Amino acid sequence: MNRQQRQEEKAQLLRQIEQQRIDVIYERRVWLEKTAPYDGYWLRIMAWRRYWLLASGAAALYGVRHPNRLIRWARRGIGLLGTLRLLRKTLSPR
Repeated sequence: MNRQQRQEEKAQLLRQIEQQRIDVIYERRVWLEKTAPYDGYWLRIMAWRRYWLLASGAAALYGVRHPNRLIRWARRGIGLLGTLRLLRKTLSPR
């Protein structure tokens, strides 16, 4: 392999690397656009983190002292979530 061929091969590899970098930048932008709603939800959840921790600790203590009541309230909460989902599906515009 002579010097000219090596320089051409090097230039081709550098062009290939540059194209790969452009592709990565584009795919990163697409990824961030697609995951933006989830990032927003996650940030909202994390903003309430200390309250979630306090509430879970209080629920655990309450559950130890009154297990039947905790189970009853958990069932009510699950039922309420199911009702909300049903209402959302029923009332959503199609």
